[in-house]
Amino acid sequence: MYHLDVVVDQAGSNAPLLPSVLSVEPPLQWRSLFTGLPEEGASELAPLLLRIDLTQPLQRQWLGCLMHEVRDRSQLMVLASPWLFPALAEHLGRCLEVSNGGCTGLLRYYDPRLFPLLFSHVLEPAQQQLLLRPAVFWSWLDRDGVPGHLPGAPGEPLGSEDFRPLDLSDSQLEVLGCASDATLAMSKLLAARPATYGNEQFFHQCYAAMLDATEAGLLLGPEREAFVLKRLLAPESTAFNRGK
Repeated sequence: MYHLDVVVDQAGSNAPLLPSVLSVEPPLQWRSLFTGLPEEGASELAPLLLRIDLTQPLQRQWLGCLMHEVRDRSQLMVLASPWLFPALAEHLGRCLEVSNGGCTGLLRYYDPRLFPLLFSHVLEPAQQQLLLRPAVFWSWLDRDGVPGHLPGAPGEPLGSEDFRPLDLSDSQLEVLGCASDATLAMSKLLAARPATYGNEQFFHQCYAAMLDATEAGLLLGPEREAFVLKRLLAPESTAFNRGK
């Protein structure tokens, strides 16, 4: 296998990435993962799937420049996939759509800040297979720029009749919401951040506290942030990498 696949979150850029993608020679294989979805018209915000041919020096050079440009932003997920590009693009596009109680929405699994939480806290093992099936591995950079890695479980592409979109329970959505709440808390509670914490450890401390706040029935933003602050200031506040 002489290629890597990259999912780029254009929403984190100051300008659309597609013009740069189209300028590469020889041409990159690419597809908007919003293709076929109601959001298809938002081309400047769509996550783009790109296949980098590692035998082409100019494509490798372009990828290196892109990685340097977004090094301080969470925009890239990398995977190695044995699938043909059209099958991979169709599958990853389908994985964006999730449902809850008959309502549909988008799952930003391609966000490096969210992706590992899907496997540690949110998705059940059977649900995880949708994202593991096309990949030999997934890789990303965390909030401190440290590489993360998750082995895949490659299998044959699913036919349209076999594909079952993710159906998330209310409790799974609550756990997802805690990630957003923790990110907001990080910006508001910087003064309480322990000096020894990196960005990733600080997030996980806030995230664990938000999970506990939900379990305690604290639903309003101010009371949840007060709960996190109390946890940060507690001397025993050390265990931050909690599982389900």
